[in-house]
Amino acid sequence: YTPLQLEGRDIYIREGCYNCHSQMVRPFRDEAVRYGEYSKAGEFVYDHPFQFGSKRTGPDLHRVGGKYPNYWHYRHMLEPQSTTPNSIMPQYPWLYKNDLNTNLTGSKLLAMKKLGVPYSDDEISNALEALKLEASQIVSDLKAQGAGNTSGLEQKEIVALIAYLQRLGTDIKGEIKAQLKVEQEK
Repeated sequence: YTPLQLEGRDIYIREGCYNCHSQMVRPFRDEAVRYGEYSKAGEFVYDHPFQFGSKRTGPDLHRVGGKYPNYWHYRHMLEPQSTTPNSIMPQYPWLYKNDLNTNLTGSKLLAMKKLGVPYSDDEISNALEALKLEASQIVSDLKAQGAGNTSGLEQKEIVALIAYLQRLGTDIKGEIKAQLKVEQEK
């Protein structure tokens, strides 16, 4: 994960999102039809702790990355029924008000490195700059999509959570596309 995505993952855990949204597509036909390719161990090898969840009140989010634009997630966290009419998910208005605490971002990357995540020393020492750049890009995208007043949004928790959600499942999607291309060339 990028530094911003890692902070978003911690918000996902703090808010208990994994209690309703699993992140593991089990190797059963009905799940593969609904969510796509079943989960592979390599997809979450660097997740500490794992986000498998134990039930699904809401949809599985393991492959949600890139499925919806940033603005969809922005609206969904503020008012879930605006994007998913029958959603029973609660609103998370504090994510738009709370500043993202980045005091420990570098330390979090260092801890993940000790757990085997391949962060370089440069990535760790430049974590805050990378975080700010990615947050700025997401906010620019939100503004272009009609998010309204985005002043100061770069520092809010919602942006980190969006970054994390947009990352989920993107590794396997690239692998599947590459595999399909190889099979088509045969």
